[in-house]
Amino acid sequence: MIKILYTGVGATKNEHTEEEFLTIMKNEFTDKNWDNVSPIKKNIQLQYEDWILPKDFAVFKLMDWLEYSGANIFSDTE
Repeated sequence: MIKILYTGVGATKNEHTEEEFLTIMKNEFTDKNWDNVSPIKKNIQLQYEDWILPKDFAVFKLMDWLEYSGANIFSDTE
């Protein structure tokens, strides 16, 4: 089973399933109302390579979210 190690914004534990991780990214970034976020925090969270965020969040795939968030993916062989 694939697990994702993520302890950033919205995480409630250290290890997540792919579905849990993608739900966190959706709730904390894709569906977030960025109009109510301070400009400084918004600029820090929305800077990512050549992407125009949050407009391009909709096209993020798992690997994009992993790179953006700094999360790590591993296989749980237990």
